[in-house]
Amino acid sequence: MDDARKLLDSLMGPSRDKAKKEQQKADGWKERNVCKRFLVGFCPNDAQDNWFKNTRRDVGTCNKIHSEHLRELFRKHPDRHKFEPEYEKDFLHFLEGLVSEADAWIAREKRNVRPVGKEGKLPQHVKDSIGMMQEQADRLLKQAEDLAEAGNLAGSKDLVTASTKMKEEIAELKEKYANATKTDEVCEICGVRCEPDEPGKEVPGAEHNGHFMAHLGGRLHLAYVQIRDTVKELREKVRNAPAVREPREAREDRGASAGDGRRGRRR
Repeated sequence: MDDARKLLDSLMGPSRDKAKKEQQKADGWKERNVCKRFLVGFCPNDAQDNWFKNTRRDVGTCNKIHSEHLRELFRKHPDRHKFEPEYEKDFLHFLEGLVSEADAWIAREKRNVRPVGKEGKLPQHVKDSIGMMQEQADRLLKQAEDLAEAGNLAGSKDLVTASTKMKEEIAELKEKYANATKTDEVCEICGVRCEPDEPGKEVPGAEHNGHFMAHLGGRLHLAYVQIRDTVKELREKVRNAPAVREPREAREDRGASAGDGRRGRRR
């Protein structure tokens, strides 16, 4: 029943049950239970279409009305220019909060990335050879110690040199079969951390392949692309906007929004 009501609100607006004359005022978008972010742009945490659902990002949920009908009325309303600047400022403040949290997430993920190094994948016969060489190098070193205790310093030095050379050969053999480890990549836009691109993991329709390029088409990444782009646009618009006195209805709506969800204070 509640879902049906929300659907009707989104399609027809919250004043659908009021008198026809009152509906024709075309200002139902001023109602406090209407999402003003949606009117001037979009609402990424709409309860009916939450962009962050099933992700590890907790941005809260907006349970207000998101109506295309009301947005159209708002865009055509003669008072739009009075309300839109403040709505956009609140919208910008909300999106800047999302960007700030995403940047913090990115910094945290980068700290968790393992450093680039090398790991060896030695064939069994190489492992066997290295094992025998190590035993021989240890044996030569033990013999060198015995000769030194017996006073044969020249013989001891020769054996130490031979043992050291064998250890260098072991290191060279390990280096020959060592491969550079690939560290995870962290996306500078959304903060997703994933394995670097690897051959054989093609992305349909793309020129590249691998895990990192695949995530670029994911919903979370695309959400942050839109959020960051909108922040840039709104900052420029707010910076160049002429001063407009905030209507009383807008001030009241801002006050009522303060307690609406974890992020209501940003609307």
